[in-house]
Amino acid sequence: MQISDRSLAVTNSTLSILIAELSTECLRVQALVNQLQLPSLTTNQQAEILAELLAATVHLHNHCDEDFQTLIVEEMENLPDEED
Repeated sequence: MQISDRSLAVTNSTLSILIAELSTECLRVQALVNQLQLPSLTTNQQAEILAELLAATVHLHNHCDEDFQTLIVEEMENLPDEED
């Protein structure tokens, strides 16, 4: 079950959407890495997979910018204090 199939324990709807998108992109990267491990890939197949991996990593880099990090920090700061 993918993360987008269930609700997240975050209150900020923007952060929730961004986390779901991040999850999807991470799954895509993992699939590409798995493809690179296949035996007997042709040079063209390797080039195509690597090009897709490059695009995915650029997307991840842009996705995980300072604004995303700030949303995570704000969500953490809004968590209630636990009493022991």
